[in-house]
Amino acid sequence: MNIRILHIVGDSKFGGASFGIIRLARHWKSLNWDVQILSTDGELQRLANSEGVGVLPLDVIWRETRPIKDLLGLWRLYGYLKRSRYTLVHTHTTKAGFVGRIAAKMARVPIVVHTAHGFAFHETSPWWKKSACTVLDRLASFGCKRVIAVSHFHQEWGRKLGIAAKEKIIAISNGIPDPFKPDVKRIAEIRGTWGIKPGDLAVLTPGRLAPEKGLEDLIDAITHVEPEVRARLRVLIAGDGVLSSDLQRRVSTLKLEKHVSFLGFQNNIPELLCAADLVVLPTWREGLSIALLEAMAQGCPILTTRIGSNLEVTRNGAGAHLVSAGCPEQLGRAIATLAGLPETRRALGQRAREIYLENYTLDRMLSQYHTLYEQLFEELEDAHTVPTILSSSHR
Repeated sequence: MNIRILHIVGDSKFGGASFGIIRLARHWKSLNWDVQILSTDGELQRLANSEGVGVLPLDVIWRETRPIKDLLGLWRLYGYLKRSRYTLVHTHTTKAGFVGRIAAKMARVPIVVHTAHGFAFHETSPWWKKSACTVLDRLASFGCKRVIAVSHFHQEWGRKLGIAAKEKIIAISNGIPDPFKPDVKRIAEIRGTWGIKPGDLAVLTPGRLAPEKGLEDLIDAITHVEPEVRARLRVLIAGDGVLSSDLQRRVSTLKLEKHVSFLGFQNNIPELLCAADLVVLPTWREGLSIALLEAMAQGCPILTTRIGSNLEVTRNGAGAHLVSAGCPEQLGRAIATLAGLPETRRALGQRAREIYLENYTLDRMLSQYHTLYEQLFEELEDAHTVPTILSSSHR
């Protein structure tokens, strides 16, 4: 029996979750299954193709909410799924998760699952936004077998909110491969490219330049760092996104050009992490941050926010220094404090690495997804329709 799997992402922009989706697809492909990713994002398509994963460039899901256009997209997707006879549809991200689950249910796809890489709101969002998103998620959940949260915090929060029936919501934490570590010479080359001088503190923040990543807070935080520390502070922002121009204007307005550099999109983040003295992730909202896991895997000292999933991943701050989200002054004080404590930074990085190895490896994540798929196939009413053929178990 030929197993056909479709991961639905839509036009969501390339980010940390993209790597996990491609790694999942690559794992199923290693079992000789027919696996595709529905995506119209060019960067995700290029990476998927480089990994030998099929791409379906069907333009039916868009980030902007336009009811008539969205209904037409849903209808086109339904028609495609009806004709294509997939065994399992796995949706990702908020909009693709809503449209994809409904279309797959209408097309009577045997198994539909959804990974919530994060909610469309954060912990301090207004009640009406949480309520509206919960209603939509609950509606879409009727068409799927499982809703997968990428942290236990979001599993419990999702159950409390009622985004799906409690028994449907499970947690499979994100995982990443143990990254390549550059040698001392390469690190020196990178720091030289950045213009880092002896005694400077290189602060790196990697990720999409998008709302609720807290990058405005990081820029404002620099103004709260004492002048003598600020004089040797270099903040490197690695990434691209919709806020790029706004952030650069903010730096110019605050006259911080000497302290902040925009590196643009980078495909060698593991190397850059090793060249930094401190990794700062001032985010307001995450499912389970891939950028955080990458920094932990490299044993970097990390300064991040005290949001639910970060608390979980860092073991309540054992593997990172935590501050409140949306507090530039507090963030600035923490940067200044850590700048003068190299041994504390070293200890934070070491503990972060240990936590990663114990809980967030790629093998661990793939094994849990593999077990889930096995259970879902076994739950089908007619075992002869889709036999359990997971003989090449990843576990």
